[in-house]
Amino acid sequence: MFTIREKKHLNPTVGKMVIEAPLIARKAEPGQFIIYRAFPDSERVPLTIADTDRDNGTVTIVYQIVGASTMELDRLNEGDSLCDFVGPLGRPTETEGRHKVCVIGGGVGCAIAYPVTKKLHEQGCVVHAITGFRNRDLVILEEEFRKVSDELCIMTDDGSYGAKGVVTAALEELIQKGNVYDEVIAIGPLIMMKFVCLTTKKYGIKTTVSMNPIMIDGTGMCGGCRLTVGGETKFACVDGPDFDGHLVDFDEAMKRGSMYRDFEAHAREAECNLLAKEGK
Repeated sequence: MFTIREKKHLNPTVGKMVIEAPLIARKAEPGQFIIYRAFPDSERVPLTIADTDRDNGTVTIVYQIVGASTMELDRLNEGDSLCDFVGPLGRPTETEGRHKVCVIGGGVGCAIAYPVTKKLHEQGCVVHAITGFRNRDLVILEEEFRKVSDELCIMTDDGSYGAKGVVTAALEELIQKGNVYDEVIAIGPLIMMKFVCLTTKKYGIKTTVSMNPIMIDGTGMCGGCRLTVGGETKFACVDGPDFDGHLVDFDEAMKRGSMYRDFEAHAREAECNLLAKEGK
């Protein structure tokens, strides 16, 4: 039984759940993910682990309510249980031996960037964090990042909070101030990660990105999460989700990621109609 211990909304479209899953909590590391099913007839959905509490045997997930499956998940409340909750899957983010790192999170990708930032901080690494959002209302995990970052830059597209602009502007400013990073870790929308990599390539800075393509089984058998990295086919679920950002074919990944938008829209509409009938 994967009981929901806590549930809260971080902003109008992003929810957070703390799930009772002691075996996963015992082994999970930053960068790894789980696959859940809300109900027996639900589809399998991957979500990166946002935090763990080994003592209490819990795993924290953060989800964006964008489609039918995340709408189903959000129907569950504290005390309810998920049908399936499988993990940890994927390779953990490599954090050993780093002295100074810049971690960049975009939107709900900040939920993935946070545990990486936290672990680097615990290992004694100097960590600069940059988080980007469309506006003030969508800002999440600010206090959590402040506790584990030596410097935090919050960017909003409209300037309603923090500094106005995109995350690459903040990154370029930090680099030009003389900060020398062992690595930049970027997690968020594909277009954001692409431009972070274009920026760091100019300065020769190693850059790691976390890829979250369409995924079904999470074991490398279905091939749905395939990516082209350095001219070779890789599977995000078993080879990643972290990859060398300078080798990822982002244009191909963005094209593949848009293939099922019409299907997703129909599924979301059907779920909305169901909720309307139930009066929710």
